[in-house]
Amino acid sequence: MQGLFDSNLKVELEAWLQEKFAATCQAMGERVPISGVRISPPVAEWEAQYFLLGLEENLFAVDERGEVTSELLPPADEAHPPQSYRLFSHQPPRLLRENLCQLATAARLILERGWLRRHLNLQPSRPEHRATADGCDLLVRSSAGEILISVEVKRSRLELEKLIADLRACSRRGPHAHEDCGFPQNHPRHEFYVARCPAYLWAVAPDGELCLAVKCEENSLELEQLASLPPRSLLELA
Repeated sequence: MQGLFDSNLKVELEAWLQEKFAATCQAMGERVPISGVRISPPVAEWEAQYFLLGLEENLFAVDERGEVTSELLPPADEAHPPQSYRLFSHQPPRLLRENLCQLATAARLILERGWLRRHLNLQPSRPEHRATADGCDLLVRSSAGEILISVEVKRSRLELEKLIADLRACSRRGPHAHEDCGFPQNHPRHEFYVARCPAYLWAVAPDGELCLAVKCEENSLELEQLASLPPRSLLELA
């Protein structure tokens, strides 16, 4: 019965995505492709479950232009103007696959792992920190504002493994500029971890996940792979 339940959720989410994609195309004055929205890689069972639960629990909402609204996003102020975070990009309209996984992951942290909404921050990245400005980091903070978990979302487990390998290689090399790095795609991530030193890195993809404890020293990282992400109670006590 569980397999049938999961399959039904995947069908439900895929139908929802097709409907939202058509609305986004129409709102942008674009013709809806006959083939509909391309979902690659396919939606995982856990993504369907937690994305739909996130919608149901009002953790986030998506309007007819593909824009995401959520209390998990940082509020705009004079120093930080509002930044766009979308489920569907424009010109041409397409599904931002990693953002779908990010939203499902946020819902999973709250609904499965027990974190409170106020602990989570979806933070749209600046263009220079990602290949696209639609990228977003998901951070889990303590009540005191310390970063306990930095969540990295990728399209596949292979990309997760490359991220970790690049971080380790970058760290072994010692201090160096982005333009001198042999791993430019993930060099900004290394700089972030050295500067902010979250307690854990949780790397998530539709087809897998990796959890690592993070220890920071002089411009270097020590990443210890763990069996799973520690529970909230243990992280808060630590």
